[in-house]
Amino acid sequence: MDYGKPIKDYTIKNGRLINNAPECEMGITKAARMRKQMKRAEKVRMIAEGNELAESNINLFKKL
Repeated sequence: MDYGKPIKDYTIKNGRLINNAPECEMGITKAARMRKQMKRAEKVRMIAEGNELAESNINLFKKL
């Protein structure tokens, strides 16, 4: 009996069927998640820049 092409997203390990398939995600959900990641990355970058400025100010006043 031929069941068609083998499914690559599933494997059998120790007698159990393991689902390796990627999670289904709609386009709008993916776009929203990516937008959220970009906003978070921007916030992290701003905080890092603020920390650098604060540290440079501290070093500047130590020299005086």
